[in-house]
Amino acid sequence: IARGLHRPNGVAFKDGALYVAELSRILRYDNIEANLDSPPKPVMVYDKLPGDVPHGWKFIKIGPDNKLYVPVGAPCNICDPGAPDASILRMTADRSGREIFARGVRNSVGFDWSPTDGALWFTDNGSDMLDDDSPPDELNRVPRAAMHFGYPFCHGGDLPDPEFGARRTCGEFQPPAQKLGPHVAALGMRFYTGTMFPAEYRNQIFIAEHG
Repeated sequence: IARGLHRPNGVAFKDGALYVAELSRILRYDNIEANLDSPPKPVMVYDKLPGDVPHGWKFIKIGPDNKLYVPVGAPCNICDPGAPDASILRMTADRSGREIFARGVRNSVGFDWSPTDGALWFTDNGSDMLDDDSPPDELNRVPRAAMHFGYPFCHGGDLPDPEFGARRTCGEFQPPAQKLGPHVAALGMRFYTGTMFPAEYRNQIFIAEHG
């Protein structure tokens, strides 16, 4: 399947179809399990994602609403790039209905939906080169579409950016549900819904940190 792809990143699977997110596009391979030896020609789901390499890795997942969710990282450390950069996009699998689901997201490479209330939760990697001990990376909750999480104006819910912070106040944005450590670089998160671990782990979040 990887032959012919340009920088394949995240994958998702639903109803027999494999979705592959590349740097600037999303492809779909229908009935893939029956055609592993000779994959079909992919269907183009969307081909207008920004092609910027910095923070260009595309995590992709299908939500409980059967829509595709894909983050678009900021193409820089700190800048104000404009939409759709620094966001999480949501779109239907038939190439229609694209929208910005969450704004002000510097670089998320992992999200999941709460098994208790259905809200989307995501990790966000904070800015480099401000300080060794700040800003904190973030765990955020998105109970509704179009919320703004502060980037590039505010970091960690209460730290104005030295360059862009004068434009907006931190109180205008949604603060993180949990501050993570500075530069921990969360690269994945999942709600635990199994039964193997003790009961207090049920419906809690596991986060993989790289930093």
